[in-house]
Amino acid sequence: MYLPLPTPEEMAAWDQKSSHDFGLWPEILMENASREAFRMIKRKIADLPGRSALVFAGSGNNGGDAFALARHLWNHDVKVMILHSKRLKEYKGAAGYHLSLLRSLDIPHTYLYEYNLDFLKGVDIIVDGLLGTGFRGELREGYDQWIKAINKLGRKSYIVSLDIPSGIDGITGKPSPVAVMADDTIAFEEAKIGLFQPEARQYVGCLNIAKIGIPQKIKRENPPVHYALDIDVLSLLDFPKKNMHKKENGHVLVLGGSQALSGAAVLACMGALRAGSGLVTLGCPAGLVREIRSGWPEIMTLPLGDSPDWNKDMLARLKEELPRFDSVVIGPGMGRKENVLEFIRGYLDYVHPRTLFDADALYWLAQDESLLRALSEHKEVVLTPHPGELARFYGISAKEINTDRCHYAREFTSKYKFNLVLKGACTIIFGNDQHFYISPFAVPNLAVGGSGDVLSGVIASLMGRKMSTLNATNLGVYWHGLAGKELEKKYPFLGNLAREIAESLPAVMARFKEEIRECDSQIFW
Repeated sequence: MYLPLPTPEEMAAWDQKSSHDFGLWPEILMENASREAFRMIKRKIADLPGRSALVFAGSGNNGGDAFALARHLWNHDVKVMILHSKRLKEYKGAAGYHLSLLRSLDIPHTYLYEYNLDFLKGVDIIVDGLLGTGFRGELREGYDQWIKAINKLGRKSYIVSLDIPSGIDGITGKPSPVAVMADDTIAFEEAKIGLFQPEARQYVGCLNIAKIGIPQKIKRENPPVHYALDIDVLSLLDFPKKNMHKKENGHVLVLGGSQALSGAAVLACMGALRAGSGLVTLGCPAGLVREIRSGWPEIMTLPLGDSPDWNKDMLARLKEELPRFDSVVIGPGMGRKENVLEFIRGYLDYVHPRTLFDADALYWLAQDESLLRALSEHKEVVLTPHPGELARFYGISAKEINTDRCHYAREFTSKYKFNLVLKGACTIIFGNDQHFYISPFAVPNLAVGGSGDVLSGVIASLMGRKMSTLNATNLGVYWHGLAGKELEKKYPFLGNLAREIAESLPAVMARFKEEIRECDSQIFW
């Protein structure tokens, strides 16, 4: 259901504890890693004997993994050439040990700084073991040219990166400024968080996760902060009972819509309905009711006040009606007239415990920090900003948020203590269990106006069925991502509508619920 995504530092701690507490020497873990990498190559490349392999070995443990893998390739009659970035005498520890095994086999090797890569012609396999997950900042002298050479050769060769493509930051996933374009990346023990960032996707190729023997006890006692969602999260949703009643699947209230902005609220309602809510009501200014009723008979309405605009006088009726709803979405299409702020401030005096704040509600929360502080007392509420909306809380740009989304999300949630869904490619969820969850989906077909409104409805639908806020947000984000992935097949050059995301939800859930029964956990990229 949740795949651990350790940071490079967390992974290093697991390695260290494996050695100190269990006596698993680094040399053993390195051997295990290389064997798993070799098995993957053997699956991908038919008739290995007689093939050629160029192995790039860096200065750290990543280079040691490359040395060990080169030995396995050599032992299976692959013609191997090793290019190392550090003088042989400078390799110590586990990497030095595996280098010594290589040298005893007389496998060809050359110091990279003294080798002219321009002379290389064709090669079948390229092993990228230059830089590991601990890489940060800008590439040192030589590395950018080596990486460019690997990518050039890779046009006709199979490239496998060990743990992470060289040049990718292990946390942010950003290239610095270039990175190896791998066909396969084999992550040892667990995928690192940088591999799940959208910036890394074009470099990672197919992501493979290979266990190398880190004891489960160590991982349980030292859990990472970040996790990835996988297909098993769909198991949180049970098949409906044959004799169920509509009220058993929850009644969602959407507070939204205004003159010329009713579409956003309707899309949130459609997201909730298509996600299976038994009843959905749109609470809106009375002047919008006729428009909603005529176009969307499935959506019930709750007329609020006599004015065509939101105002605090609407709260009197809402307060009476609120207890009959199982969850609430507030914000889509409410607008940015000052009276909306008065309404939201009043709503916080008796906020429904399962409320999702989105869109214009987030705009107004960003104007007054005291509202956020009051809201932080409610542990089951959730905020669903996109980077631009989160940026407003910081007074910076969306571009700055996207430079390190995990950092800003962590800072925001540690301050206010509620659930957060930071939308976008590879959506981030921060739950009240103090962990981060990352969606595997970076789908252009979700980048359409109204997509976020549909997502709000989906999450509210799940919250309305008494599912915990954390499970509702995780399942809702994954389900919404799967729907976008399905639409990508039909609209590879975009053109789908937000309503089609909602309409795809039932079928995509049915399809993948069946697949869960037939396959192991997997990552859908």
